[in-house]
Amino acid sequence: MTEQTTTNQPGSGDTSELSGVDLARVALQQVRLAARNNGGEARAPRRRRATTVKRDGREPAGFAAVLQGLMADRAWELPADGGSVLDRWPDIAAAVAPQLPHHVTAVAFHPETGQLDLRPDSPAYATQLRLITARIVFTAKEAAGTEAVRTVRVLPQGSAPAPRTAPEAPAVAPETRRRR
Repeated sequence: MTEQTTTNQPGSGDTSELSGVDLARVALQQVRLAARNNGGEARAPRRRRATTVKRDGREPAGFAAVLQGLMADRAWELPADGGSVLDRWPDIAAAVAPQLPHHVTAVAFHPETGQLDLRPDSPAYATQLRLITARIVFTAKEAAGTEAVRTVRVLPQGSAPAPRTAPEAPAVAPETRRRR
């Protein structure tokens, strides 16, 4: 089962010269023959077997993964972003303008809309707040470390924020009796 090939090699007594493709074929056949004689057969690459690891809960885990597991198991909740924004309002306001914390109060934060309600103590500060709204939003995002604050609502001087509940149905006036 040995394959014999007859080639025209220069110097083998044949007068015809090999060139180009014929020369490449001869070289390839000689390399294959030498590889077989030396025991170098082409082998298929070995497949790696997939190993499954059964975990028993004692493997090392990262701190964040452990903390998330505890929070899920015990139904703990993260603190709301709004609380940190309202708590940090004096620092946020001082970072925007040094006089702002003395004249503007953060009244409410609505996390579902990202709206921060501010109440100035004068109409002049209400105008200033409207002009620097973008800077307030940017500074609040940096201070809270989240994208919680998206808009600022400037309330009129001395007013309380409007409640965010569904509008109530108008009360029906009691019927009056007619006397005859």
